[in-house]
Amino acid sequence: MIPRAWLTQEHELRPGTEIFRSDRRFALEAYSASHGQLLLRSNPVEDEHETTIDLLFKPVRAVRILDGHTGLAISCAPAGEADEIMAALPGVRADRGYRVFLLQSEGRSDYVVSMAVGWEEGILPDVQGSFFHSADAYLPQWPTGPLFGINPEFNAASVQDLLAALDSAHPPPARRDRFRYVFVLMTEVGDGDSPRRSGAGVFLTRADAEEAARLLAPKVTSCWIETLPVAM
Repeated sequence: MIPRAWLTQEHELRPGTEIFRSDRRFALEAYSASHGQLLLRSNPVEDEHETTIDLLFKPVRAVRILDGHTGLAISCAPAGEADEIMAALPGVRADRGYRVFLLQSEGRSDYVVSMAVGWEEGILPDVQGSFFHSADAYLPQWPTGPLFGINPEFNAASVQDLLAALDSAHPPPARRDRFRYVFVLMTEVGDGDSPRRSGAGVFLTRADAEEAARLLAPKVTSCWIETLPVAM
């Protein structure tokens, strides 16, 4: 298996061709309905392998899979089988660019219908959601989930969890898969071409941040509230 691939072209996805194989365990990591993305992941296992493998399908139109696979082979369905599967799915046709990917594991065959598939293997940083969604200069804030799109916030932490994390002087190394939004009061002071911008305070609730903004507003050129995630 090559460590990184993104397959979209006809010559890469010929019917009946196996495109991926691994003996590692994969589990459903995330699904983004807003952008039709399905992410499977194989996590590191101590004394076995230190890498993460992220496997992404998009845009996904139909899925029939288990929540976990021990050993996984992915192939492009033969033309006849692909036609049979797509015939049962309204609006899904090969001439619209959709393909049927067969997922075989432990004697069972499932499928994902999408236009493309790709994967990446490597050391996934603890603060990075996935190899397919990371920090970007054009994003307004740090990604809170493993996929681009609307985050349903199933991984949101409670205020109590946030306070417990802040109370720990030396948090142990671990994946920061959860988050909690805080409200940062920003200020701008000075006129002209180079006003000075800085953060004035961080608050656990928007109401507290708004009250602080009312107190500070008469003393600065402008102030506003930024909603930012704390990675946990």
